[in-house]
Amino acid sequence: MKKNPKNKEVILKIPFDGANLKRKGASKAPELLSKKFPKLRKVNVKVNTYNFEETQENISKAAFNEFSKGNFVISLGGDHSVTYGLLQGAKKVFEDISLLYFDAHLDAEDDFIPPSHEDVIKAIVNEKIIKPSNILIVGARKYWKKEEEFIQKNKIKVAFASEKKHKITSKIEKFIKKARNLYISVDIDFFDQSVAVATAYPEKNGFFLKDFKKFTTWPEFKRIIGCDIVEFFPCLDKQQISQTLASNVIKELLTKRDNFSETYI
Repeated sequence: MKKNPKNKEVILKIPFDGANLKRKGASKAPELLSKKFPKLRKVNVKVNTYNFEETQENISKAAFNEFSKGNFVISLGGDHSVTYGLLQGAKKVFEDISLLYFDAHLDAEDDFIPPSHEDVIKAIVNEKIIKPSNILIVGARKYWKKEEEFIQKNKIKVAFASEKKHKITSKIEKFIKKARNLYISVDIDFFDQSVAVATAYPEKNGFFLKDFKKFTTWPEFKRIIGCDIVEFFPCLDKQQISQTLASNVIKELLTKRDNFSETYI
């Protein structure tokens, strides 16, 4: 893999919320959040709101292009469907990817390919992008029976929000210790609705930034190859609570990297 000694961290801006079939607004997040990181290189990914296949192909190509250069890819959605294309691109570069998926939902509803924002985990598994054993969903607290059945059938690991925090921490630690190439996806609704106010489906009994920091505290997180943050709706963020939260999540993941210079943020 070719390594680029300069600008190893890159932001992909993906203003796509076409796969959120009920609510729109997340497409405005990438431009807003990217301004919080003026020293990082940005790449605009072309999207077509009316063509999911074209959009996912563009996302996959952009991700592959950056991953293949050895860059650490921070992707800003958009709805959660963008993770599908990002992982397609990553799979062409990395073997044996592990996915740590912070979300209030299981995202395994239907069989759409490309997926809607509610079907990402199901699509990733059914299309064999990531092995079920290499997936850990953290923070689930709102889901349907058919999703739970899919998760159980495929033996996908879940740390439910109802579990004690020390147990969740233990599950994450055990998971990442076995991970070779770690990808992290963060739906802002993983966080409690009191701070994740600007999202389409806020859920109570969620988490806070201090919890996220604790969940990502081990040195094994330096194996992270990329991350995304999705489902942030700026139009609902009148007091910029969720914007601040999203920015801090990105900063937290950036600082997990080896040799990352905090002067970039």
